[in-house]
Amino acid sequence: MIIRSLFLLLPLAIWTIIFINTRISRREITASFLGFVWAFLSSLILNVFMLQQNIWHISLDDNLFYGIPLDWIFSQAIIIGALIPLLRLSDQIQGWHLRVRNFLQFIFIFFIYSSAGLILIEIQGVIIILSIFFLCAGPAMLLSDHTAYDTHIRSRSFLQAIAWAGLLLWMFPSSVFHLTPDSWQDLLQRDLIITILYGLPMILPTSLIFSALYQFAIEGDGTAFPYDPPKTLVTGGIYQYISNPMQLGICLMMGWWGFMLNSVLVSISALIAFILFMVFKDVCNGSCAIGKGNPLWEAYQKTVPKWIPRAWYLKPTIFYRK
Repeated sequence: MIIRSLFLLLPLAIWTIIFINTRISRREITASFLGFVWAFLSSLILNVFMLQQNIWHISLDDNLFYGIPLDWIFSQAIIIGALIPLLRLSDQIQGWHLRVRNFLQFIFIFFIYSSAGLILIEIQGVIIILSIFFLCAGPAMLLSDHTAYDTHIRSRSFLQAIAWAGLLLWMFPSSVFHLTPDSWQDLLQRDLIITILYGLPMILPTSLIFSALYQFAIEGDGTAFPYDPPKTLVTGGIYQYISNPMQLGICLMMGWWGFMLNSVLVSISALIAFILFMVFKDVCNGSCAIGKGNPLWEAYQKTVPKWIPRAWYLKPTIFYRK
């Protein structure tokens, strides 16, 4: 218990000290947080999958989420997704290459996954470690670096989208199922053809969300994350017809996803999300932060509706961008 507590509290304390350091910019903090989010979600999903496939046995028996100790995953994500990528920020080691930090990630993963008392690795150990590295640590490093250096807008927007999809479509329902009698069985036991037919309506919210993310990237040079927003007012593409396409897409997606999972609570989350988007509209609206300083912002808000798309032939020419 002492070792587990130190493994959780020590990385968390170091991360907190870095965050309150006034020399760390908001973009660097954002990069560290996004790297952590990717590492946490991907590690948790992969560990749950490996455990359910009987690839390994976990000897811990408390603080479990689908058989996986959350404190262990949380600490692991801080180290490989947040702290090791932040080594680029040190004046003494600025010249360290990406591969050096990747090597440190790999060494840590190898050490922690082969430690007695945490994971008992059999012959599949090499595959497990490589999977954790290539699917969790590597992408977390890329997402963190691209955000910190403000480069590769399309790839970092894509990685963010996958992370948020994992959060909404897997982590949130799994948390609901963990606390209620509901489960994934209704979806997993359904006939494949029926599941595909159930999933067809998801095309609409998915298209709204990805159209908004794409427009943020190519027109605004930013992402949907509030602390990595577009740099210019985004009014082209889907934003010519509706000013909240991403928010509308999330609400529709969660509402229908709950129907597919036969979970009333997941569907209710769509209504809760709608209320939160209304209350915290200045945070959730990706264009809002830079829009208020743009002379077109007020006209755009008056012309383009927030929740019900306008007809294409009413498109205002002052917002059209080829």
